[in-house]
Amino acid sequence: MKSKHLIIASIVLFGSLWGLAELGLGELAWANNIPRAAILTAIGVIFLVLGRRLWAAPGSSLALAAVASAFKFLQHPVWGCKIAAVLMVGAIFDIGFSLYEARQRQRSDSFACVDTRGVLVLSPILTFVSFIAFSYFARDVLHNPYWSMPAKMADYMFVQGPIAAVLALPAAFVGVKLSSILMRSTSTWSDGRRLAYRVAAAGSGVAGIATALALRY
Repeated sequence: MKSKHLIIASIVLFGSLWGLAELGLGELAWANNIPRAAILTAIGVIFLVLGRRLWAAPGSSLALAAVASAFKFLQHPVWGCKIAAVLMVGAIFDIGFSLYEARQRQRSDSFACVDTRGVLVLSPILTFVSFIAFSYFARDVLHNPYWSMPAKMADYMFVQGPIAAVLALPAAFVGVKLSSILMRSTSTWSDGRRLAYRVAAAGSGVAGIATALALRY
């Protein structure tokens, strides 16, 4: 999937699907007082891995996370920490995968995408790092008093963070499998299928906007 238009469509599609999960499952879990950070992050890992395997380009993971978090601006009230949490995962994955890709390119001129072993090793580590980084970001940059409570910080970093890291492993595996299927299929796509893919991307974006507006409270 090297077409510029398909790459853009993929960012919109995967980012919107991640955003829909954040909106739907996130609000459902919040309403029932269920810890949701680890589950939602694992869903995000699926799409981050899927996208990064399709096109190994620095900045693409953060762009995907930006699309996923954008729908939260349509809700009321707008919670900066929720937006920042999604962006933090995307940024940490972007940095980690970009460094790994640069190293692999130095070793092989035929490098195409992050290999399965690299994905399965990096994803849990980057997930845990993102939880640590976000905790300090929310406390020291956003100055959110909720995150100034030591118990909240400790729970997010050392309880939810490890749980998210464990869940990131099967999530990354799913992302690898989906990317392999999509890479094989897109090589033989007709113009009609490419158009359908773009329509699906646009439809997912519209669905995300509609869901965000419907969940305003």
